[in-house]
Amino acid sequence: MNTEQQTTHETRTTGPSSRQMLILYGVIVLLVLCVGYLLYKNTQLPRQFEHERDAFRSTVQNNQVTIDRQQLQFGMKTFVWAVRNAMLQNKSGEINEYFNTLVKDRGVQEVLLVDTAGKVTISTNKKNQGIAFTSRFPGYLLQQQDVYFNNKKPYELSAPVTGPNKRLGTLVMFYKPTNLLPDSVIGQ
Repeated sequence: MNTEQQTTHETRTTGPSSRQMLILYGVIVLLVLCVGYLLYKNTQLPRQFEHERDAFRSTVQNNQVTIDRQQLQFGMKTFVWAVRNAMLQNKSGEINEYFNTLVKDRGVQEVLLVDTAGKVTISTNKKNQGIAFTSRFPGYLLQQQDVYFNNKKPYELSAPVTGPNKRLGTLVMFYKPTNLLPDSVIGQ
């Protein structure tokens, strides 16, 4: 009987220790899985951040182009009216003053008035006065029937200057937009 009690006692002591080992191994496996999951998530966070940053940049740039387009087209329409009036009154000096004032604004690189034959009559860059427009600039800018905006940098704008019965010429402007995001953010 003494032997039977000893055997049962030994079985009981080995039983709980193997159960404790099983629990310990289970906890270790869970910890390894948790650490693995955290490491995986840690490698995914920079990718997710990069993706969100790129989406933000794209949204800002698209919004900037949309706003620039609206503002510049509106400004170009009103500017054409002023140039038209000066052309109808044969006041090229006044047009030249308009151009020189406008080119002082940040972003405006060059403003040109092209006659119906395609010759630059007035330009803020005096080297371009008197030349054939298509020798230095894209010809499609002269073929537009309404205010035209191209968002390549610098922006290209053109608008026909029309008189009562005919086209008097074309007003062309090159505009370099100001970035809303710093260059360091755009370049990354």
